[in-house]
Amino acid sequence: MSGGAAGRIAPLSGELTLSFLTRIAARYHLGIRDVLAAVTDVGGQRNLTGMLYPDSEIHLNAQARARVAALCRVPPQVLERSLPAWTREEPCGRYGTGPVGRLMRGEEAVAPWGPACPACAAARTGRRVPARRYLAPEERVCARHRYWLLYLPATSGLPVPLTACPEVIEAHQRHVRLLQRAPDGAQAFEVARAITGTWWEQPWPGEEQQWPARLEVTRPAEADPGWWKVAARDLVAYPETVAVARVLADPRWQQRTITESGGHLPYRLGELPRLLTDLADRLGRPWLGRRLAADTHGPLFAWTHSLVRIHAAPTLAAHKALWKMPPTHRPRPLGDLLPGRRPDPGSEPPAPPRTVKRLRGHSLQAEHAFTRGLAHARLFHEEHGHLAVPKQDTPGGYPLGQWLANQRAEHPRMPQHQFMALAVLDPWWNAPWNPRWQRLWHQAAQHTRTHGQLKAASGFPTAEINLAQWLYEQCTRYGNLHPEQQRLLTQIGIDSSTAAAARPPRRSYAERFQTGLAHAAAYAAQYGQLATVGQRTVHDGFPLGNWLALLRNRHRDRPPVPADRIQALNALDPWWNPPWNLKWQRHYYRARDTTPGHPLRPETGFNDLSDSLAARWLRCQCSAYDELQPGQQRLLTDIGITANAARTALQHARTAPKTSSAALAPDAKGKAGRARRAGDPAAPTGRRRSRRAAEPKRPREPRSRLGHRPDLRPGFETALAHARAWHAEHGHLAVPRAARHDGFPLGMWLFSQRNRAKQRVRAGLPPSPHLAELAAIDPWWNPPWNAEWHRNYHRALNHIDAGKPFDPAARVPAPSTVLGTWITRACLQYDQLHPGQRHLLNAIGISAQTAGLWPPTPRPRPHAQALTHARTWAGEHGHLCPPIKTVHDGFPLGEWLNRQRELAKKRSSPSPTQQALATIDPWWNPPWPILWQRAYHHAHTHPRHPTTRHWLQNQRRDWLLLHPDQQHLLTTAGLVAT
Repeated sequence: MSGGAAGRIAPLSGELTLSFLTRIAARYHLGIRDVLAAVTDVGGQRNLTGMLYPDSEIHLNAQARARVAALCRVPPQVLERSLPAWTREEPCGRYGTGPVGRLMRGEEAVAPWGPACPACAAARTGRRVPARRYLAPEERVCARHRYWLLYLPATSGLPVPLTACPEVIEAHQRHVRLLQRAPDGAQAFEVARAITGTWWEQPWPGEEQQWPARLEVTRPAEADPGWWKVAARDLVAYPETVAVARVLADPRWQQRTITESGGHLPYRLGELPRLLTDLADRLGRPWLGRRLAADTHGPLFAWTHSLVRIHAAPTLAAHKALWKMPPTHRPRPLGDLLPGRRPDPGSEPPAPPRTVKRLRGHSLQAEHAFTRGLAHARLFHEEHGHLAVPKQDTPGGYPLGQWLANQRAEHPRMPQHQFMALAVLDPWWNAPWNPRWQRLWHQAAQHTRTHGQLKAASGFPTAEINLAQWLYEQCTRYGNLHPEQQRLLTQIGIDSSTAAAARPPRRSYAERFQTGLAHAAAYAAQYGQLATVGQRTVHDGFPLGNWLALLRNRHRDRPPVPADRIQALNALDPWWNPPWNLKWQRHYYRARDTTPGHPLRPETGFNDLSDSLAARWLRCQCSAYDELQPGQQRLLTDIGITANAARTALQHARTAPKTSSAALAPDAKGKAGRARRAGDPAAPTGRRRSRRAAEPKRPREPRSRLGHRPDLRPGFETALAHARAWHAEHGHLAVPRAARHDGFPLGMWLFSQRNRAKQRVRAGLPPSPHLAELAAIDPWWNPPWNAEWHRNYHRALNHIDAGKPFDPAARVPAPSTVLGTWITRACLQYDQLHPGQRHLLNAIGISAQTAGLWPPTPRPRPHAQALTHARTWAGEHGHLCPPIKTVHDGFPLGEWLNRQRELAKKRSSPSPTQQALATIDPWWNPPWPILWQRAYHHAHTHPRHPTTRHWLQNQRRDWLLLHPDQQHLLTTAGLVAT
């Protein structure tokens, strides 16, 4: 067949490979199956996988592609340029080696495609043979021959004449201009396609006249109307899709939408009336704005929600997320909606529609999980009347709060049926404010239904104090609230005039004291005292610990707590606020509770008590009895600890054998010591320290630090042996502090030896003789530089000894490696190194000449120098808005100013450097884009330039959208007349 007389068969640009093979088969007067058998033949067998359908595509391996090139007599490089799927995949066959082909089908599995224009294909090939091409959205229209190239599943496509639809041709021209001028034009078209696809699926209102007319004039004569309405979706809605895409991609329209939102995330599209009005005018449908005003979900709402949200953090990732349409809002592929073939009007009734498959990202498991969460949400709503569930709440053991928080975070991307299921329960389940606000609003609404109208002018006297404070807070910030929040407050009687007349609630401290006193009385009746009430103690839901802590602090301040309240607390516990440490009082109560019915025996050191910690504390008090306050002594007397008993206990502590103290458990000793220090921080802790405090100090015999004590020498020899072993293994003693050698903490031992050596040097003492033994092992065991530097130096020595490439002048090892980084730092800091470091570097080939070959690294310049450059630039040009790549006398002034602007956004108050810049130029960091400020300065210095005139025309047109300070700059400079 390769020797036939068909001649050269050229492919169309962007043609499907299977379409090209079909045209080859037609030229050879063969069927497509015959050509596929010839291309993929391996020993008489077809090495082909997949099923052949009219909408299939084929992928060939290199050997099969060579056979196709021989059939059509076209060079392979030409085929690769013309056929997008020519080298897209290298399929594997069933018979091992040889030519292989794999058939695929479907718009999603292959790529968007459609039929080639019949007239264009005939002019290009000279034959009236149908062909299929990969088509981008803007290539669906052949403006020259007026065809819409419609993709139909299970067919080879359908060219639809557009003679009766000139608006589609005009929309195509606008679409091409949009892609040429707007960098986000392609993404905006996909978002607009999702928006118009949602409108297409909804019932058309009676006002809609354009789509039904366009649908009728484009329908083929033999096509069923219902089938054609599904198939012609993209064709009929194409002009509206282009119009919506032009609106979405317009930066001025985006800025107008952000300004109209007031910085609030929208709850419904009706909050942006100018957006809906402009969109309705562009589409020629005045009624559209009214229908879209109530939308709280869908692709248009999701895009607007993202636009306002990313305005707060305009990053590159946020900008990409703006044009990322979630799968739940994308139009369904026609292959999911249309049957396998087009029905004929005279044929039998069509079969029942097949089940529409589930969209991507919506598994059956996710649906079951949502159904379960919805059931719990329904139960919660029946009980509380809302879905403002705290995030940490788990009613019925189900984490409903976290589940609803996840749904709120994903609500712009939720499927329509899931969103509506939650909206039916509570329309405010996804409010763009904190759920806590919604809970308090429901509490206020319930209070209004129970107690009547709220009295804001009187400080909300009928409301509970926390609710009254929240209501007053909403009144003070009424103007900054979300419009929907203001509407909700109006429902409970708080409008703008009521908010302006609101007064702060008056808190009844007497009532709160009586509440706290009741809880304190209940606690004292249960435990017999109030000293053990900690600051975090909560009694029956009341913060008793915090309440008592505030009273104790206020009791020491001026004005003090009223006397009647102090008396009420003293009646409960006279020592609720003792003049000594509160921990002492708690230990006293512990010891008191241990002694009832058990007489104290100071002569035994209280060792017979069951509570060893209480016994330990009592011994500590006896040892410091004379230092206690009189009130403390009286309290100890009440439990039998008098002055005589204290002396008896102290005498027992001095004469008792040491085993008695050693018999205590280590943890008991530690707890007793902490208890004693808590009781009296100034008292000596421990029996031995108490004896030392009472007895005179013994004279200490002077001893020399030049050598070791005989009893320490064996330990030093052991450490020295480990040091020799480490040096023999690593070649140095720059041991990391945490390193251990055979279980011995060699790193910490050497660290302590270095510290002692440095202490002797600072004290002007001669070095210890035993350190000479360490110097004999490694002369640089205690270098005057960082030990990490020394370890890296030995890594370089090991690198050289291993015979690996090492040439610092040639940047070997590379600066990107760990060793190369150390070499780079050593060369750049060569002049600042210690002479010993330079000597060591010379030994491995790094000299002053080698270090001089390394260019100095750019260092951050001080702000004083940067401000000097800024003042000079401002004196020359009159402003501080240079382009970002501006370099002034070698200083990157543009980058530095841009970095200062980024830092200013992160600070709540300006830094001294930013204040100095504001002194030089008040508008160095304006609240509008810096490009506008540069254009303003260009217009101020070149008022007659053509670019300036065009820019000023845009400012006059968008005058109402400008910042007031922008308007002030333009009018004061005389650029725009008021």
